Amino acid sequence: MSVTTPLDVPHTCEVALRSNDFDWAGHLNNSVHVQILEAGRWQWGLALGVDLRDSTLVAVVLQLQLDYLKAVDWDPVGSVVVRTAFAGQSTYSFTLTQDIERPDGTVVARGRVRLGLVDRDTKRVHRADLQALLDIPGRAV
Repeated sequence: MSVTTPLDVPHTCEVALRSNDFDWAGHLNNSVHVQILEAGRWQWGLALGVDLRDSTLVAVVLQLQLDYLKAVDWDPVGSVVVRTAFAGQSTYSFTLTQDIERPDGTVVARGRVRLGLVDRDTKRVHRADLQALLDIPGRAV
């Protein structure tokens, strides 16, 4: 019998776009995609009950792969959807997959990010034990 945990369910959230997110060609600026993915990761963590805003732990990006698939055209009051899913973990890092989608479901960018945890006070690397952070008893991720 398979037990489903919060890590097994992809999380989606809407991220509002701002007029200054677009370049002169009228497309969502490439650098803004990275900020949108970060907003999606924060929402993913909060949805799982992990709030690192007041923690000594800080999630740091160790590796980011981002494939731009389609343009997002000028819409200063528009939004995109970020779909974030847990992809795996090692002792000191964990990996998420993230898609940015237009509201109609068209995937415009696909990302994969590997994150580590660092203690903001000591600057030491912390074990990436998501099972403990999420308080999931008896499940090895």
